[in-house]
Amino acid sequence: MSALLEHDESTGATESGPTWARQLNEESFSFTRAVGGWRGLTESVLPGLLFVVVFIIFHSVVGASVVAGVVALLAVGIRCVQRQPLTQSLSGVIGVGIGVVWALASGRGENFYTWGLITSAAFLVGFLASIVVRKPLISRGAGMFWELEAGWYRKEEWAGLNRRGLLLTWLWTGLFALRLGIELPLWLAHMVGPLGIAKLVLGLPLFALVTWLTWMGLKPFSPTKADEHPAQAS
Repeated sequence: MSALLEHDESTGATESGPTWARQLNEESFSFTRAVGGWRGLTESVLPGLLFVVVFIIFHSVVGASVVAGVVALLAVGIRCVQRQPLTQSLSGVIGVGIGVVWALASGRGENFYTWGLITSAAFLVGFLASIVVRKPLISRGAGMFWELEAGWYRKEEWAGLNRRGLLLTWLWTGLFALRLGIELPLWLAHMVGPLGIAKLVLGLPLFALVTWLTWMGLKPFSPTKADEHPAQAS
């Protein structure tokens, strides 16, 4: 939920904050923009999709790893040639690269997905910890994005936003818990095919759904809605 400098391919602009979060100040939600546009969607999904397809067909960890790695590197290369920002493609190639190295080093296809399990566990712990210390990440993230005054969450007029942020933080916690609950047993059972399919289904599609629900939940509290006092939102 931290603010990042991210390129918006639909406008060509560079603004502060993730593309999906910037939609909080807009009247409609775009699923494609939330996942980085069609190009970002392709760059995120294609390496993992090809890995599981090649592995299922040829049962080759080496072949699947090479194909996934080459596709991820190709995405970065194309962006370099076109002189476009590399933020999204670089983050993707790093994750794919770690998975490829671990899969090849161990000779086990399921280790291509180990890094994803680790990051899901880290996010799960982070969201849970924010709830335990009563600083829910979604509440604090919304306050930072909207540049609300310091200590806004202690004020009665923003109590509704704080409660909604807590509920949505639980929603994100559930997302990562669901991923781990399904993917970890498959990883432990060395079921590479089902694990790869689960990774795809529980990846961007679920992320897009939860970001839309987050947008829907936070939108009524937007300070840009001049005709609506935040305390009136439920």
